[in-house]
Amino acid sequence: MKTFNTAGPCIPVDHYMVPTTPQFEKFKKLIDNKRYFILHAPRQTGKTTLMLQLMKNLNEEEKYIALYVNIEAAQPLRNKIEAVNKVIMSRIELMAEIYLPKEYHPSERCFAVRSMNEGLQAFLSRWCMELPKPLVVLMDEVDALIGDGLLSVLRQLRSGYSQRPNAFPHALCLIGLRDIRDYRIYSDASNRHILGGSAFNIKEKSIRLEDFTYEQIKDLYAQHTTDTGQTFTHPAIQQIDHLTRGQPWLVNALGRELCFDEQAIDWKDKVTKADVDNAAEILIQRRDVHLDQLADKLTEPRVARIIESILVGEENVE
Repeated sequence: MKTFNTAGPCIPVDHYMVPTTPQFEKFKKLIDNKRYFILHAPRQTGKTTLMLQLMKNLNEEEKYIALYVNIEAAQPLRNKIEAVNKVIMSRIELMAEIYLPKEYHPSERCFAVRSMNEGLQAFLSRWCMELPKPLVVLMDEVDALIGDGLLSVLRQLRSGYSQRPNAFPHALCLIGLRDIRDYRIYSDASNRHILGGSAFNIKEKSIRLEDFTYEQIKDLYAQHTTDTGQTFTHPAIQQIDHLTRGQPWLVNALGRELCFDEQAIDWKDKVTKADVDNAAEILIQRRDVHLDQLADKLTEPRVARIIESILVGEENVE
């Protein structure tokens, strides 16, 4: 039986999902035009789910070879450029084994690079030259990297850009929490801050993943009605939309609390607005991880300044 998902990417057979296919067109247009672009949004908004489904769709169409890879494992290495490159290459190798046919896996030659300082660029170039079709890379958690490690990755991608599509990825999407132009990266090697936009000035477009619309929320909860027969009053759906503003994790967390957790409403009973308010209060009191992360942000100086200005009624907030 399917459920509302609040942890990790959605799996179509296990979770209620807002359809991802309608969003593919804007990405495919960029991919067809050999663009390098950014997808950004806060955590738990569906970025990974969307990119995994896009990879699957692209591979099924057989025009490209598409691969999703999460590079967060390189984060602890910080400024150790060679080690960062090795970890990313290893992650690509593993993801290729998981998602791609064996004939598309990178050969041993791809890993035989002379300088690991530029290891990722050399690896991608050699792999692309081996492949029978253009490669599309969907690289997640890029902004988990830090300092010179992050700068090295961005510069290698920029350096290889002119060799696409025969000797570098045909198209590439960097996925993270923020637009790359907002990155302010401290380089130990240069002893100064460098803007992400200057290190990756080949970016064609930056796409912010939107929150759910009212219609998408209604459709998501209708999937539960179809599976179980449990219905939701119109005011209940309106209240879910009002309280969450369409934030995907909150929408699903309320659904889980209302329909599956210990104090869930019996499936024989209709879910009302009062039930939604009660479930929301339970989430607040329980302080789930996602809500704790949001609360922690309030202590950041730049966030605190904005909140303080709002509370005292200042009109010009910097």
